[in-house]
Amino acid sequence: MNLLQSQNVSSKAPLWLYDLLLLGFCLGQMPRFLFEYFTTTKYKEDLGQRFGIYSPALRRQFQNLRPAAWIHAVSVGEVVAATPLIRELSARYPDFPLIISTVTRSGRQMVKKSLGPQGDQSIFLPFDFQWITERVMRLIRPRFLLLTETEIWPNLIHSAARHKAPIMLVNGRISSRSYQRYRLVRSWLRPVLDKIRVFGMQSDRDAARIISLGADPKRVFVTGNLKFDQAASRISPLEQESLAQGLRLSADAALLVAGSTHRGEEEVLIGIYRQLLSQFPNLALLIAPRYLPQAQAIEALCRQAGVYCERKSLLLQGQSLKPADSQKIGRLIILDTIGELSKMYSLATVVFVGGSLVPVGGHNLLEPATYGKPVLFGPYIDNFRQISELLKGCGAGFEVKSGQELKAKIEELLQDRAARDQAGRAAWRAVEENRGATGKTINLIERYVIKPESKLVGYE
Repeated sequence: MNLLQSQNVSSKAPLWLYDLLLLGFCLGQMPRFLFEYFTTTKYKEDLGQRFGIYSPALRRQFQNLRPAAWIHAVSVGEVVAATPLIRELSARYPDFPLIISTVTRSGRQMVKKSLGPQGDQSIFLPFDFQWITERVMRLIRPRFLLLTETEIWPNLIHSAARHKAPIMLVNGRISSRSYQRYRLVRSWLRPVLDKIRVFGMQSDRDAARIISLGADPKRVFVTGNLKFDQAASRISPLEQESLAQGLRLSADAALLVAGSTHRGEEEVLIGIYRQLLSQFPNLALLIAPRYLPQAQAIEALCRQAGVYCERKSLLLQGQSLKPADSQKIGRLIILDTIGELSKMYSLATVVFVGGSLVPVGGHNLLEPATYGKPVLFGPYIDNFRQISELLKGCGAGFEVKSGQELKAKIEELLQDRAARDQAGRAAWRAVEENRGATGKTINLIERYVIKPESKLVGYE
């Protein structure tokens, strides 16, 4: 009996066991969840949707949208990357209603901000238990399901397949960490992957990894990275000037932008900034924490370091002005708003992308590259390894091993405008030369998802 023939037998037990393991994990997290539920507003808005419970108005909306195209993107980064794809899909197929799901609230806010009225058709991804995913599938009855990057949810995929909704993995990638974990459950994963109609992977490495985990090579295609396309909308000089005025940046100010930082990186950056101020007194630092609640901790670090800081949200309201008699040095701006980091990169003199000096895996290097900025990052960049190698290879990206190396590289670039400009031009060219993933992905959707009877001839 081959794998396909045994699929119905072998896939049921793992799904029940998966449910059991997932339940055990949820029970283990229950004390933390209950504490956050009763002391914050973190879960109150979305808890019902996580269980597949929707308001009467939303249930009527599902009925009116049937059959909808369901697109799932985890959080802000995935939503931003998928936005050009969503817009192109809507332009080509205006009769296809869209439902977009996210895991995080910030992701949902970005859906609403990026897609306008279409963003109103967004939901939180339901918990991946069989009884919940079956309930949601019966309500939505999607035309097809697009999952972005590494969103492999066994019960969601199983339920979509049961309801005959073709499934495609879009902008797929398998990081080294995820790959090692998936390999441990490869025999369980294969029946899940077999339910996915098409895999659109970012690179040859990602394609090889998904195949080694059990995907049929005929279903695997290399489309490139959607993130090369998502930053196509460079802002105008007028908008850039308005942004600078909103931040109260003087014409002679230099700006170091640290994007998507994590705990452990902010302290290093503030220390570096203090040291650089003696040589570059007009240097400002903008920190955009990956998680907005971290803003309060950054403020505390600034107080300890004697650095003056202000929040972007209060700055815009005119509530954050440095007193004339302040003894604090420098000027640090905390970006505590959603969806503005990309535009802030346009103002930068030098950019550091976080999640890379600490073992997180890095974040989007392409947004600053699109604006022609030299991009610095740490050694933990596995989530964007291919892009980091591309930028390093063309002289646009610089990997640093420590805070000391980061300071030295920032200092070097601040001193040498010609080197900055050369790196920036190389970054912009690298992005321009690698665009096109959106078109390739749309072609796969049209050929194999909208018309699922087409013969697959993928990676060989």
